[in-house]
Amino acid sequence: LDWARQWGGRRNERSVQSLAFGTHRKMPEEPLLTEEEREVDVCVLGTGLTESLAAAAFARAGKRVLHLDRAASYGGTYRALTLAELEEWCAEGQDAGDDAAAEEPQVASADRDISGLTAVDLEVAEPPSCFRARQLKWDPFDAHSPEDRDAKRAELLKRSGGFSIDLVPRLLFGRGDLVDVLVESGVARYLEFQGLRSARVLTPSGIVSVPLTKSDIFQDPLLTLPEKRILMRFITSMTPFVGSLAFESPAQLGVDQAQKLAGPSDERAEGLQGIDMEEPWVAFLQKQKLSARLQDFLTYAICLWDWSQQPQSAETRRPEQTLSTREGLQCLGRFVSSLGLHGRGTGMPLLYPMYGTAEVAQGFTRMCALHRGVYALRTSAAKLLAEEDEKEPGHWRAAGIVTHRGEVVRAKMVVSSCDHFLQKTEAGSEPEETEGTWCKRMTVLADRPLLGAEGLNLCVAPPGAVDPPLANVVQVLQCDWGTGTCPQGYNVLQLSQAGYGDVGSEDPFEDLQRVLEMLLKDVAEDDAKKACLLRCCYIQRPRNLRTRWRTGEQPGAVLADCAARQSLMLCADPAAAPQLLFGDEVREAKGIFLGAPVFGGEAPAAEEFLQKPLHVAMEERASGMEDLEFFNEQMQEVPAASGDAQVAESAAAGLSAHVAEPSLAEGAGAAADDGAAAGGAGG
Repeated sequence: LDWARQWGGRRNERSVQSLAFGTHRKMPEEPLLTEEEREVDVCVLGTGLTESLAAAAFARAGKRVLHLDRAASYGGTYRALTLAELEEWCAEGQDAGDDAAAEEPQVASADRDISGLTAVDLEVAEPPSCFRARQLKWDPFDAHSPEDRDAKRAELLKRSGGFSIDLVPRLLFGRGDLVDVLVESGVARYLEFQGLRSARVLTPSGIVSVPLTKSDIFQDPLLTLPEKRILMRFITSMTPFVGSLAFESPAQLGVDQAQKLAGPSDERAEGLQGIDMEEPWVAFLQKQKLSARLQDFLTYAICLWDWSQQPQSAETRRPEQTLSTREGLQCLGRFVSSLGLHGRGTGMPLLYPMYGTAEVAQGFTRMCALHRGVYALRTSAAKLLAEEDEKEPGHWRAAGIVTHRGEVVRAKMVVSSCDHFLQKTEAGSEPEETEGTWCKRMTVLADRPLLGAEGLNLCVAPPGAVDPPLANVVQVLQCDWGTGTCPQGYNVLQLSQAGYGDVGSEDPFEDLQRVLEMLLKDVAEDDAKKACLLRCCYIQRPRNLRTRWRTGEQPGAVLADCAARQSLMLCADPAAAPQLLFGDEVREAKGIFLGAPVFGGEAPAAEEFLQKPLHVAMEERASGMEDLEFFNEQMQEVPAASGDAQVAESAAAGLSAHVAEPSLAEGAGAAADDGAAAGGAGG
């Protein structure tokens, strides 16, 4: 409650009070919002990452924001669950059926006159989820006696609060849009990250590490000498395009590291002579004389491509699933250009948010609240209010919502997740999706690491790693207590596999199970299967935004017109592919912000999206000047000892330019110094 009061008074205090009394308590019927809180510029429904980014951007720009969520916690489809919540979540999916919506709560009448507006009824109960076919089993290999299994379950449920298990686990690259936004907005100060320790590949002979730097390549005991030479030649030839701190010496880079290495781009790719950018990536690698093993390393562990590129899958592979040379170089550059940017003692370019992906979304909700955004949990939208556009008669624009408690909220714009927006019709809920990309997910709780090493590790299983071959690539993320995911002594493994169209299998999780069994065999212990304490499986299928209303009916046509005129904006579900990487959330939120009608005739500039607060910029500038003064003092002592004054002056000049224009790496480091560590040793 102290936290709620700090964030802004009675509204949050009462929302947290409702959370404290339990998740099964009915939604309160009495009004929660004050008269002032009902008059806003933007009403946001759902606290997923995209919605939270957009809410923070509007609040930072000085707009009045009301942010609602029907759940009792933040994160939406990006949320993380305790162990007890995970068990309950799976049980709800099995009992109610994955396609059935939750029981609809009682809806109160509007407490204001809305006769001059058009009200479109929305589903108040939670609509069918993007997570289907949920199942959970303790001791999935029946390696324990029923008594031991029940005793272990009871012991772990007592420590349920020590678990924070992602429904949609996500990693982010050290160089990318999301990191830029985190640093520029100052939200990085609220977060901590762990750096991935290694990238590994599952082969028929076991798990092997992927070499990432020059020294790793030369010291790798598995690669043959010809493979090392060919791989180094390939990396050297691609360096002008991808660039990496890991392949440059400190003498070459000087003090201004990150700014001297531009990320990959099509313009830089034009400098690669004699390369057909539309040629399949596998054919390009074959021309470089890379072995099949190195091709798997680059395609699946470095590029992190989600789709099988094996010849036998060519007939069933969709055109967008074939990796072209252009896309392959972009993925390679995305990975390699992030090497060495964050953390000490690790070259891994991937970062994992401590305590789960939901923490990133919650960081932006905190920023929104600090800029006078209003938050209310356990609140649903029962109606969307629309009015005819005065400037263009015959067209509609969103005018607000009516909550399930009957509170009339007037807003110039409504932004919503799929979980919070579905037109209510007599025909029932939305039809089940049978097209599009889906992702099979398996969460495993183990009492020991299964990827050959402790800590945060990533392993990919190419299709040929198992006989018979897998239908597609399987990615495995291992989190331990250092990530805040589970108590010490346990590991949470997230296995995933992408697909398209109809799942069409009696056992949709067969490939994931086969990979899990191979990982257990690699443990090389007689009781390896006893290590697997729990297995939870489900299918993530993002919902189609075009099915949230029925355009053949008048209410649906009103919603469609509001969406076309951008006074109603829907946010997509988390992408099923890439399986473990943040996708287009920043781009989607920025598009919502820049196209919003709340700015009148003056559209905001792109750089105004989550622009860094002035006080944060001043603090970072002061910190940079202190570093510069300390560095100059040290350099004045160096010439006396070495006699090389020219080197000291050159280094000092470089640092001065570096402070004047802070780089991405410097910004992340400044945030880490203020309490937000990025990477295993601090970012």
